[in-house]
Amino acid sequence: MRDIDDDEIDKMPSEPESTDVGNIEEIVFEGNEKKSSYVRHDGTGFAPFDEDWLKKNVEDIDEHLKNRDTSENATDVFFAWRQRFLSKVSKPVPEAAQVDYLRHEKAKPSGRILCWLFVKEIHCIAIKREFGIQYFRSLLSILSLPFYDVAALTKIELINRSNFEGATLFARLIKMNKKSGWKDKSYKPQFPIYQQIKFTLDPATNTSRYKLVYEPAKVVDKIPLMPMKQDFLGEMRLWCYDSDTHEVVIVFNGNRENFRMLDLMWIVNMSASDIEKLYRHGIFYEDKDAHQALKFQRVACFRYYRVIHVGSSWSEQH
Repeated sequence: MRDIDDDEIDKMPSEPESTDVGNIEEIVFEGNEKKSSYVRHDGTGFAPFDEDWLKKNVEDIDEHLKNRDTSENATDVFFAWRQRFLSKVSKPVPEAAQVDYLRHEKAKPSGRILCWLFVKEIHCIAIKREFGIQYFRSLLSILSLPFYDVAALTKIELINRSNFEGATLFARLIKMNKKSGWKDKSYKPQFPIYQQIKFTLDPATNTSRYKLVYEPAKVVDKIPLMPMKQDFLGEMRLWCYDSDTHEVVIVFNGNRENFRMLDLMWIVNMSASDIEKLYRHGIFYEDKDAHQALKFQRVACFRYYRVIHVGSSWSEQH
C-alpha cells in the first residue's frame, strides 16, 4: 500500500451512513465482560478511581479542597499557555451518530469518545471516554468496539507522539474502510445482532421495537500502570486541562518541557512530594471541561490527605 495522507482520505467519496435508531429500544452487551483493574510492576492490582468511586467520595474530598492555600496559582501563566497552545478555532466534535446510539446504552453508559492515544511506555492504545478509559493491547482489538465507536475514532486525530507507524497506519485504514462502507472485513468493527422485543409489534405500522446485542469489547483486563518520574514537580508552575487533547498538562518554570497525563490513575505512581504539589495547585480548565479536570484534582487531593503515594501500602485505604 502506497503512503497516503489524511487529506487524500478526506477527499475520498463516502458511502452513506445508516443512523436510523427510531426502532431501537436498548443496546446491550452480552457475554463475559472483563472488569479492568490496574497493575503495578510488582503485580499488585487495584480498582480504578471511576465514576462510582467519585460519587462516594466527592463530598469528603471537596471539603478538604476548601482548606487549601492556593496562593501559588499562576493565573496569568495559564491564560498565556491557553493563548499559545489551544486551538484558535473550535474543533468540531464528532458526536452526532455516535450519541444517537449511546443514548440506548442504558445498563452501563460509557459516554462519547474524547480522544485516543498510543501509550508507548505500556504499548497500549488508550481510548478516553466521558466516563472512563478503555485500554487495548493490540490495534485489531479496537475493532471489537461497536461500529459507531470505531466510526467516531475515524473523526478524531490519533495522538501518537512516539510516531509508532503501525498505529498511524491503522488509523488511516479504518478511516478509509469507513468511507467504503466497511467493505474490508479485515478492518471491520463489530456490528450488532438485532433481537425483536416481544409484544412490541404495532399492527398499524407492522413494526416492532428492537434491542441491539453486542459482545463486550476486548479490553485489557489488567492495565499496566504507567511508570512515573519521581520528585520531578519541584519547578511546577501550574497544571491545566487541555481542551484539544483531553489530557492534563503540567507546566514548569523556565523552558522545561511540559508533562502530559491522559489517565488520572497515573497519579497513583507519583511520589508524596509530587502529589502534594498537585494538591496545592488548583487545576485550570475551561468551563466545559470542569467534570473531567476536577477528577484529576480530586484524586490528587484524596491521595494527599490519605497519605497514599508510590511507596505506600494503600489498598486498605482505597
